[in-house]
Amino acid sequence: MKRSTRTMVLLVCAVLVLAALTSCNTLSSDASSATTVSISGNGTIYLKADIVTFSINVNETEATTAQAQQAANKKMTAILDILRKFNIEDDNISTTALNFNTEYYWDNGQQIKVGESVSQTVYVTMKDIDSFPSLSDELGSKLNGISFYNVRFDSSQKAKASSQARELAYQNALEKAELYAKSAGLKVVRPVSISEGYSSFTTANYKSLDAVMMMEAAAPATSYGTQTPTGLLSASIDVNVVFELK
Repeated sequence: MKRSTRTMVLLVCAVLVLAALTSCNTLSSDASSATTVSISGNGTIYLKADIVTFSINVNETEATTAQAQQAANKKMTAILDILRKFNIEDDNISTTALNFNTEYYWDNGQQIKVGESVSQTVYVTMKDIDSFPSLSDELGSKLNGISFYNVRFDSSQKAKASSQARELAYQNALEKAELYAKSAGLKVVRPVSISEGYSSFTTANYKSLDAVMMMEAAAPATSYGTQTPTGLLSASIDVNVVFELK
């Protein structure tokens, strides 16, 4: 009797194990045979610039380094005074280059010394973008021999815009998946995988302000203010989503 009972228990356990394995295989087979569709979506948000960044460089050449440094310091002090007049804080002004060099030129194979040069470059972030044209005019009218370049219009809302673009990209992919599902007589069940593809934030670059200042200097009889059209900035996100259909 004991042997018979033990045999019966072993048979029951074997049946249960086989049933469990069969159930797992069925589930695995169902999952692997699920109908899916892979869709790409894009979301783009357009916004206006509210920040402008730019660089200003001074470069002075004199007989000695001390004289060149004094000339460069004087001009840079005037630049900083104008920047502060337009409420640009020191935290938004940073020196990106300070160079001392000896200048030469070549004449009939001979190296002739011109003098000692000192240059300094500052990088500026201006948050009052509406005052930028007036700042440009003042720098151009009060200072000579400066380089004003790398003007770029940007936005303080780029992180928020990128999040909104990401949401739009997913919704765009979902709408496409629903169209495919409807055409096939199915419905979208759920996203199986989501991967983000290309993302970008475009900023607007303005033409060199050196050219604007030169044109104004060449025609003193007529005075024109600096024009700074910014255009629209954009945050764009691509997303790839695999949806399960049923």
